[in-house]
Amino acid sequence: MKVLGRISALFSEWAIIRNRPSAAQSAAMSAVCIGLAFIIWYIVTAGPVEQRIVDPITLPSLGDTIHSLPRLWFERALARGAAASLGRVLGGFVLAASIAVPLGVCAGAFLRLNAFIRPLSIFGRNIPIAALIPLTLMWFGLGELQKVMFIFFASVAFIFSDTVRAVEDVPDSYLDAAYTLGAQFVPKRGATWAACIGIVYGVIFAIAYYQLAQRPGANDVELITAWRVGLAEVALLGFVAGFVLWFPPLSYQAIQKVLMPLAMPDVVNSLRLLFGLAFGYIMLAEVINADYGLGAIINMSQRQGPREHIYLALILISLLAFGIDRGILAAQRWCFPYRRMGEQ
Repeated sequence: MKVLGRISALFSEWAIIRNRPSAAQSAAMSAVCIGLAFIIWYIVTAGPVEQRIVDPITLPSLGDTIHSLPRLWFERALARGAAASLGRVLGGFVLAASIAVPLGVCAGAFLRLNAFIRPLSIFGRNIPIAALIPLTLMWFGLGELQKVMFIFFASVAFIFSDTVRAVEDVPDSYLDAAYTLGAQFVPKRGATWAACIGIVYGVIFAIAYYQLAQRPGANDVELITAWRVGLAEVALLGFVAGFVLWFPPLSYQAIQKVLMPLAMPDVVNSLRLLFGLAFGYIMLAEVINADYGLGAIINMSQRQGPREHIYLALILISLLAFGIDRGILAAQRWCFPYRRMGEQ
């Protein structure tokens, strides 16, 4: 009777609105959900091919999928493909965040700037993602740069909008208190810190150019000179972008000490959720001229087979995105202990 009573109490908690489960209950329910999905997969694909509920072309059996893993790992270089896809997503997403976050902070603080940029933000959030494929191909060619910039353009407008919203949601009473306590405009200090950040941006932009831009051969003197000039120009562009983007937030004490600390927990939470979306775009990013990568594996398996590799690649994409999501969530809790982070 006691056991039945405990089971009844456990299930009755499901009907209580916003009753938060413990960490152990949450982990157990997640495990049950995943296990149930695999059980259903096994049931609908079990037995001889002609007797299966779902045919093997639509959904391969769980056993066949697991047995195809060694072939995917060795013949299609799964580890190399996963590293390449992760690098492309991280490159594009970090670039988008480095531009959109400081710009969104400025737009959330200076509402006329927000009104000026809003049309571009609305356009970027509503343009079909697939339409970015021909645009980035025309602008950046067929190489790695196109794939990184595809993730950049697919993410930047959403990061900007969420950052603006987070800054605007900070109550004006905090600003009033800051001005009462003497918050001022300190351009010299702001310029010093913005210059330091600009140097970091310049170095990162130069490294990205070195990795992504096609380097000419050792005998092509003119092309080597042009490549080096391009490297210097990109580094200078990075410095200018970093300085211009970060000078206003670091020069106004009301922004640096009030708006940013209060808005950053929501901004980081938004980045965590948007990164999962960006990782989901990898198949589109790698649809053209990708010799390796998880998206390339999916596209090739769809055309040539085996179909089992499609599901294995999708599972790996989900696992990678989930792992990074949990890492960012842990960083949130460590950096912003004063804000309760969601468990989802």
